[in-house]
Formats: sequence, C-alpha cells, structure tokens
Amino acid sequence: MILRRLVAPVAMLAVSGSPALAQSFLGTGPAERLTLPPTGEPLRPAAPRQPALQGSQAPEADPARRGMPVAAAVAAARRFPAGTRGYRLAGEEDSLQFPVYLTEAQARGPGKLRVSYLSAISVAPEASELSGSVNGTKVGWTRIQAPGAVKVVEFPLPEGLLKAGYNAVSLAASQRHRVDCSTEATYELWTQIDPSRSGLAVAQAGDLDLKTLAALEPDESGALPIGVLLAERPSPERLERMIGAVQAVALVGRLARPAVTFGPALSGRAGLTLVAGTAAEIRGTEGLEELGAITGPRVALLGPRGSRAPVLVVTGTNAAEVRQATQTLAASGDPSGTPAGSRLAELTRGYPVQGGESLTLDQLGVASREFNGRLLRVGFEVRFPADFVPADYGKVMLHLAGGYAAGLEPSARIVVDINGRNAASVPLPYSRGEVFTDSAIPLPLSLWRPGLNRVEISAQLPTAADRTCDTLAPAARRARFLFLDRTRLDVPALARAVRSPDLAAVKAGAVPFLSPDLAAPGPRPHLVLPTPDRDTTSAAATLAARLAIAAGRVIDFSVGSDERVSDGGARLVVAPVRSLTPAALEAVGLDPAQIRGIWEGRAETVATPGPFGAEGVVTLDRLRRNMPMRCALPAFTTPLRQATPAQAASAPARPAPQASPQAPLSQASLAGEAPPDSDADLVARWDESARGLTVVPAVLANAWEGLSRRAAEARDLTLRVAGGPQPEGVPLNPRASLIIAQGSGQGAGQGASQGSAQGAGQGAGQGGGRLADTTVLVTAPNPSMLRASVSCLVDPVVWTGLTGQAAFLDASNGSLTTVQPERVELIETQGRGLSNLRLVAAAWLSLNPGAYVAMTLVMALCLGLATTSLVRQLGRRNS
Repeated sequence: MILRRLVAPVAMLAVSGSPALAQSFLGTGPAERLTLPPTGEPLRPAAPRQPALQGSQAPEADPARRGMPVAAAVAAARRFPAGTRGYRLAGEEDSLQFPVYLTEAQARGPGKLRVSYLSAISVAPEASELSGSVNGTKVGWTRIQAPGAVKVVEFPLPEGLLKAGYNAVSLAASQRHRVDCSTEATYELWTQIDPSRSGLAVAQAGDLDLKTLAALEPDESGALPIGVLLAERPSPERLERMIGAVQAVALVGRLARPAVTFGPALSGRAGLTLVAGTAAEIRGTEGLEELGAITGPRVALLGPRGSRAPVLVVTGTNAAEVRQATQTLAASGDPSGTPAGSRLAELTRGYPVQGGESLTLDQLGVASREFNGRLLRVGFEVRFPADFVPADYGKVMLHLAGGYAAGLEPSARIVVDINGRNAASVPLPYSRGEVFTDSAIPLPLSLWRPGLNRVEISAQLPTAADRTCDTLAPAARRARFLFLDRTRLDVPALARAVRSPDLAAVKAGAVPFLSPDLAAPGPRPHLVLPTPDRDTTSAAATLAARLAIAAGRVIDFSVGSDERVSDGGARLVVAPVRSLTPAALEAVGLDPAQIRGIWEGRAETVATPGPFGAEGVVTLDRLRRNMPMRCALPAFTTPLRQATPAQAASAPARPAPQASPQAPLSQASLAGEAPPDSDADLVARWDESARGLTVVPAVLANAWEGLSRRAAEARDLTLRVAGGPQPEGVPLNPRASLIIAQGSGQGAGQGASQGSAQGAGQGAGQGGGRLADTTVLVTAPNPSMLRASVSCLVDPVVWTGLTGQAAFLDASNGSLTTVQPERVELIETQGRGLSNLRLVAAAWLSLNPGAYVAMTLVMALCLGLATTSLVRQLGRRNS
C-alpha cells in the first residue's frame, strides 16, 4: 500500500499535465526525468518484538546469521550496475554477481551490504535462504520470506573488506518449494532483487577523478545517466564531438549501460553531466571558471557540489584538440581492485574466445558444488568474435566432470542449453550412481552466435522419494549431484567472416561501423539523423555509446541529416518513421505500407510530461514479472490505435505523414513529400531483385564468387519464368514500439548495381567491401517513443537478444522478436589463408545445403564418368 502511495504522485503528475507539444531540440515543458529517492521505505513494517540490529548478531539459534530487518527509513546506497542476468534469482539454487567500483574514500569508511528483495509465494521460508558475499567473504544471510511486499535486509561489512577499485559482490539464494517436490515445481521458485534500493551503503564518492570514473553511480535501473549540457541547438560538427565524448564516458564506466539525455545539468548522486565542445562553444557555462585558461586538449572533472551531479568537461581550443581530449578520456579507466573484483569485471562481458582454446569452468567463474535438490542449473558466458560464422562445420566439446548419487529415476538427465535453445540431452542411466571425469557432450556451432553466449547446464535429478514430498525426511538433505569446476570446454577453430545481414554482429562488435580485424581503414561511418530533435538525438547518442562498449573504442561517426550519403561508409539511421523516405525503409527490407498501417495511430500521438523509460518506475508488478527496469513507454495524450496484421497488410498506400511543424525538418520533409526515386534507384531495385539468392563471399575467391553468382541468377530466372513466388518483405510485429533492421544500404544513396559490381571485386584489399555499404535503421512511431524504446533496447538483458535481419521491440515489457534473413552473405574480414578459407567454405556449404547436394552430385557424376572411361580401357571385350 505504501509503495502505491509513493508511485501515485508520479501517476498523477503524468495524468494531470497538459498535453505536451512536439519537442524542439531543447525541449519544452517540465523535465522528463523523475526519480523516487530512497528516503522512506515503501515496505511492510517490521515485527515489534524483533529489534533492529546495528552491527550485532541476531538472537537466533545459528550464530552465523546476521542482518537487520526492515527499517523505517533507508539511506542512499551505491547501487548495483545492470548486467546480462538481470536481477532475478531463479530455481533451487542461483546466484548473481556484481562488480562494484569504489574510490579510496568509499572503501575506507564503514559499509553495509543492502539487499531489497521480493520472493515468490511458493518459496518455503523455513528451508530457503538468501546470502551475501563481498570479495569471497560471506557477510550474512537471511530467511527468504517476502511474498507480499518488498523486504530490506542489511549485512554489516567487516573493516577492511572493501578495497579501492572493483569489488565482487555476490547474492546467492537456496530455495525450496512449500508443497511440491517435482522437478517442474522448481521453475516456480524465484527471488527478485529490487535494483532501486539494493547496493553497498557507503559514502558518496567525493574524491572522483579521471581514473576513478567507473565509480560513477548508476540510477534506480542500473543504468549510468549521462546528461549532455546544452543551451543551444548544436551544429552537426559539435554534435559529432559530443557523441564522441559520450562514447568515451561509456567506455570508462563500461559496466553500467548508458542513458543519455540532452538538456540541463543533472542533479543527485547518479550519473554525471557532460560538457563537450571547444573553449568558444562552452564559454559562459556556469562553474567552468574553475578550469582557468584553456590552451590545449583538456579533460577535467568537477566534483559534486550540493545537489549537483559531477561535471565532466572535455574541451580544447579547436575541434582537433577536443577529439584528442576524447581519446585521452577513453583511455583513462582504471581496472584495479581486488583479485575477485577485477576478475569479475572482465567476466561480466563474457570470457573472450578466438577459437582453438580449451577452457576449464574454473576459468569461467564456475565453482565446484554438491547439490541436494531436484534441478541443478550451472551457467556461464563466453564471448565469440563479432565475425564468427555460426554454422554446422564443427562442434564445441563439453567434457563434464562430476557424479550423481544412486536412486535417481530413469528420467534423470543432463540438459545443455545455448542461448535458450536445447543443444544436448544426456541420460543418467545407472541406478547405482556414477562418478565421471570426462563425459564428452558435443555442442553444434550453429547454436552459438557472435558476441555473448550463455551456456546453461541443467541436471534433472528426480527420485522416488519426491512423490511423497517429505521435506523433513533425512534423505531430503542427501546430495544428489556433484559438479566439478574442472569440467572443460574445447572450442574448435572458428570460421571468420561476417554474416550479412545479421544484427548479432552489430551488437557484438559494432560491425559494420568497425570492421573486425581489417588493417585497411575504410570510410567514416555515418550517423544519420533526418530530424535531429532532442529525443531522437538522445536515442542516437545512447545507441552510439552502447556500440562503443561493444567495439571497445570510440567510433568516429560523422553526423548528418541526409540519408543519401555519396562518399561511402556504413550508415546508422536513427529517426521516427515519419521522417524516413520509403526508399530508406525498403533498403532494409521493410514494407512502408505495412509500417504505415501499423504505426499510423501511434505516429500522431504526443507524450505527456512525466517519467518514461522506466526512470523511477518501481512497482511490485514489474518486480514480480521480472521486467527490465527501463522498459516502459510514456503516456500519450491520445489513445493508441493498433492495427491487426491483416489490416496492416491491406492498408492502402498513402503519402507518408509530414513531420511535426515544431520539429526540425529534413530536406525531404521540407518538400512536403518523399523525393522521387532516381533512375539509378530504379535500376538498383530491379538489380537487387534479379540477383536473388545468396552469392558465395569474396573469401572464397573472386572466380568462385562470380561462378556462384551467375548460377544463382540462372536459378532465380528459372523460378521467375516458372511463376515462382516473389521475395517477401520482413514480416512485422504489430505490437512493436521500435524496429531495428539491417540491409545492404545500396538503395539508400548508392545504386545497387554499382554496389553489386564493386562488392564482387573488392575482396580483401578494400577493407570490408560491402560492409561499407551496410545500413542499420532504428525507427519508432514518434521521437518520444524512440527515446524510450532505445533506453529499453540497450538494457543488457534485451541487447544480447539482437540477431537476424530485423528485430521488433515492445518496450512496454522488453519483449524482443527477431526475423532471420532468407538469404545471407559472408563478407571477408580476415586475410586470405588456406585454413580460414577451408572453414568459411565448409560454413557456407552448411548454410546452403542445396549447393552442397548439387556439388556432391556433380562430383559423383565426374567420378562415375572417370571410372567408366578408365574401366573401358581394361580387360578383354567379349565377342
């Protein structure tokens, strides 16, 4: 009830506000960021007879148990950063780990580990516990009993346990069901951590400097707010420098996902305000007189003062010096800390593999354990190269070490999942039990993907005693499975080429904006903003920062408003849908008529003032549903009319709606309609449809590529003559609030025929060939929905799911649906060597089984003809 009272004023503010006008770059109306400060706990009060503990032990039978019950008021804490696992502890045993960076002053002072949590009603409190550890030392535990309201516990930290730099904080849950002992019932067990109130209760970092920027505190959702200070509409050149500085900040604080806004300075403990520009551009900014005269590249940090957040200044006397200062900032991070903390900070992004490694699970952060429950789940993450080709040309071998007890049911088995898909299932056949040291399980390479991959090993361990479900029986505590950390993962050599289109390569290494392992530099990538209003630019800067984290360096984007770029270079187009031309949508395989039918109602709505993007939105419902905290859409002044797929498909083609008069307009919208296609565009579109099926990439040599292309064209021509179906556009999700799609980009500024001819002949010497022709389009119905949806998209839980040709995000709950391309090209990224050429050829053949069968038949025919010719010359001819 009390939680509702706190959230109610926020809802009233959103409802009572007058309809907002379309925003200019600087925005209108009240500030959109609203945060619920953690002062006053919206929780169930503590029992009167249980005293609050201030560092003493609880009067319980187990002296190891320490903690304190719910307090009437909770001071601010250094919150945990967002990670790919989210904030839920699921199943019978699970753990979450957070690397938390602290400054010297924060590590010296007294500290507590605060945990705010909500649990499922099925969790039995007498048999379930939640424990906390810091740098490998257990600091306390508590019974899990918070099914109806959020509960807060605090564990005092021993003096000297915290260190300057990264500290490893771990939360572990052991949970048992109240009434059901079946394996299926274990999926009902969960404990949800509330990120807005959980963290290390330490002092605010008052000794921040450039090396300790990783100590910047995240907000309630685990994101790092970056407020770019702006008092006037910037030029594209200054916007480039601002977005470069934003990327540098994201690299320094790489463990917190970015949340970028343009406008006034931030206040509060979370995040920082960024001032970027030449000395002339930032002249007159309040507080910068402390820097003195600026005579060269300068990066300075002004500490928090009162309610003002820290201010980071990136400047110089000219544009070149600002870029130099940005590079200095990007290299200023400090990876130091405790051994456990520094290791966890590296493992958070996944253990990097290049192919040919043999890794023990101890290296991946997994420890040996005995387990007495019904479903054991062990997970770890590895990071494959961005130019890895997933296909069935090899297998990753998992060599399990451990054992299982006697008395298991015949249905007991070990299941291995990769990225949520089942990869292997191995029975545990012996009723007497078994100890194994090297049980090999093959995992096909086709289930892995570029970038982060999560592997979960599940041991299903039912026994006959589970049917009676006597939780007090002695046998209920007997260990059923032993898992050893010397289990190893053998990764074979990997084929290295970029699949196109494939959003997995984009989110894994910012491909094509940074071509992996290519020495020859290509043209600058372009960030295209047809209508650079404040919301759209905030979304673009947030995306650029997230891509910089994936790439590991600042991406040198050139910013412009014209999508028809003539000097080459990959394009990242970020815009509301009404500012895009039909050609821009068709270039990434989208049907403008379908999008218009689905989003026509949404495009005309305007967000009301108030919080959106889940800033400050914490409710019991969101915690129970385990929704990403920044996945929420703003309230609108008009109802959203959502078309069904059938209506969308039959929607008549109408001119695209013009941009709002309050928003800056692109050249196309100034003309009142989309510019007509030129002759080159028409030829390009026909040439694209005529090329049809996938051609073999340049890595297989130009002669092989030309032969395959001609064969594909002949087959496509045959299908068209025979009346075969025409290629269809990408199917759309009517609930999507954001679409991100990848295409060749040749229809958006360059003729496809020209790009086709050049791409076939460029090869390794051009540093990526068709990668420079790629377009990645990010669009939403309107600017406010674009900003809110991008804020949800960059959440690590959502971001890791990007794959395929297009992805559709419903930012109201964080659900992401993807569409796989019908035709895939492989683009060269490595120097031509026999080993990689063989692997890529095998990968291509596995992705094109028809070509493999045809080649096999041709080879068999040639062998038969050669054998016949040879045999005819031998022996005697019968008369």
